[in-house]
Amino acid sequence: MVKLKISYEQSQELEVVLKLLHPRIKSWKLARQQDGRYKKAYVYLKENH
Repeated sequence: MVKLKISYEQSQELEVVLKLLHPRIKSWKLARQQDGRYKKAYVYLKENH
């Protein structure tokens, strides 16, 4: 499994990345603490078989 950590400033930026990765995404979640300049999300990709 591949886990990606995505840092972004605006929610629109995250939406663009999720749309690009959509065919390969198994699941994703937002980080618990969202303080600071950058927000974080974690994306888990499907296995490539």
